Amino acid sequence: MQVLCMGEALIDMLSNRGQPGIDDNNESFRKFAGGAPANVAVAIAKLGGNSALLGKLGNDQFGHYLMKTLSSFGVATTFTAYSETGKTALAFVGLDSDGERSFEFYIDNAAHTDLHPEDLVPALFDAPRIVSFCSGSVCLPGLRAVTAEAIPKFKAAGSVLTLDINLRPAFWDDPALAPTTIDDIASQVDIIKASKEEMLELYGEAEADVKVAHWLSQGVSLVLITNGAAPIAYYSNEATGSFASPKDVKAVDTTAAGDAFVGGFLFQLAAQINHRNELTNWLANQNELLRALRFASACGAHAVSHYGAFDALPTAKDIQ
Repeated sequence: MQVLCMGEALIDMLSNRGQPGIDDNNESFRKFAGGAPANVAVAIAKLGGNSALLGKLGNDQFGHYLMKTLSSFGVATTFTAYSETGKTALAFVGLDSDGERSFEFYIDNAAHTDLHPEDLVPALFDAPRIVSFCSGSVCLPGLRAVTAEAIPKFKAAGSVLTLDINLRPAFWDDPALAPTTIDDIASQVDIIKASKEEMLELYGEAEADVKVAHWLSQGVSLVLITNGAAPIAYYSNEATGSFASPKDVKAVDTTAAGDAFVGGFLFQLAAQINHRNELTNWLANQNELLRALRFASACGAHAVSHYGAFDALPTAKDIQ
């Protein structure tokens, strides 16, 4: 199956702070192609899978750089267009000594927010796909409308819907809407990935586990909760458990870690099923789920040990 990633491609301006000898006086920033949905698309393509990006780029030097870079990695850009009004968003990324990130977004009039219902062309629904998107696809009224229209069409086409919460409060017109809006959209998908930090920020310690149970009761097939280097928790109606992350990984940049994990997991899933109605049987085989989690974890571990986003994502040879 093709994995169609819906959402932003942007430019990560990565600081060299945290490296030996770097302080305020000699800090510099290096340009990297990024954006969570774009990262997932590239992750799958680099592993040898079939991926595409549904989104808008700025008709500017950064947007043309992104289009060229996506194509160079093998991501299909059939559904990637240039915005007539928006500019490519920038994310200035700071790193501490452990490779943990901090973000400053420049997203006013961002091209990736210039999606409209007419961008949902019939070819998007001509075959079953795995459709991957983040909470950035519901952070603004216009994007919420497009996503709400797309979901039933994708389901009717037999596509699997996956949500990586990937919470970015700066993206939201009103961050106070995030908990309820994400809860609503999460209840409509098949697979959810979130970090423990995101769950606590959105729903608090008391409600985080309750929310997972609620999503499963609403028809969600699988919930994955990551927690840095701690074990990954998985929840489905067939099984609940945890899977240990790789040990002794030296993290230098966590920018694309979650996206590498999602890309690795969806790469495995896309190789195993051809239609949404096959997902339940796939999940019933716990060995297949654990194999996918092992592969995805290795992808994430590789990403954190390299700088940047696209460049840090592994190939199949890297994982072997």
